[in-house]
Amino acid sequence: MAKKKYAIGVDMGASFTKMGLVDNDGNLLTSATLTTTAYKTVQDFVAELCMQIQLFAAAAPGEVVGVGLGAPNANFLTGAIDNSANLPWKEHIPLRDLLMEQLEFNVAVTNDAKAAAKGEMLFGNAKGMKNFILITLGTGVGSGIVVNGEIVYGHDGLAGELGHIIAKPNGRPCGCGRRGCLETYTSATGILLTAQKIMLANGLIPFQSSKEITEAAMIGNPIALEVFNQTGKVLGKLLAHVHTVISPEAIIFFGGLANAKDFLLVPTRKAFEEELLFVYKKSMPKLILSGLQDKNAAILGAAAMVL
Repeated sequence: MAKKKYAIGVDMGASFTKMGLVDNDGNLLTSATLTTTAYKTVQDFVAELCMQIQLFAAAAPGEVVGVGLGAPNANFLTGAIDNSANLPWKEHIPLRDLLMEQLEFNVAVTNDAKAAAKGEMLFGNAKGMKNFILITLGTGVGSGIVVNGEIVYGHDGLAGELGHIIAKPNGRPCGCGRRGCLETYTSATGILLTAQKIMLANGLIPFQSSKEITEAAMIGNPIALEVFNQTGKVLGKLLAHVHTVISPEAIIFFGGLANAKDFLLVPTRKAFEEELLFVYKKSMPKLILSGLQDKNAAILGAAAMVL
């Protein structure tokens, strides 16, 4: 019987940082949360984080093989974060180096979407897959691309930003400074903009959140259904073009907006199939939901980097 191993996964967010002790079967044994914004300097934050990590390691019933951390804008190759729009500290943060100065473990740092893809491969619906794409549909749109069993990082560690492929030239302004990025249409923020545009044009009081849109679709609200139809059309068409380059076995959807399930997946799949180059239609990829959707996916994904 294989000896059980353990890792500490850290999900570093703009408001809260969640962490937990995870075994190699994907079980979360214990967890804790820090308020990211409570620390004036990143050094203060790292000191508190390391103290908590050491407490987890001391309580582990077996060998701790390392610490995995997912964070916005984190670069796997450098272990650093630069110019994060969301974190309270804007300077260059050599996060992996700061952690390894205080810890005796192997430390891996990457962005949150790539960590989620790693978790999906080890613990979720991508088990056994060597080629797949994970799309995270939250406040923004992130992605982790896996080719031949390896996360694609590119020469600079920044590859795979599908949320910033232009879906509609000269379209909606994006936080990246350009216009028409996929993120501006298929994130929780983007779908809300679509709904508000339709509702205001019809003299209706607009929805206030993407969750409201999903709830309305569940009771057959025609505007909510049309919003998902438009969103799925944008998402499916763009993914058909990405498929031409990657040819994945599956495209997996994760995040708050993925909770809409078939309301989003059905129009996405329809547009994808219509746009897909004919040579690929005999080996259509699966378009499915994450197997970690209702679990502590960010912590599991971070831990998976070192497990």
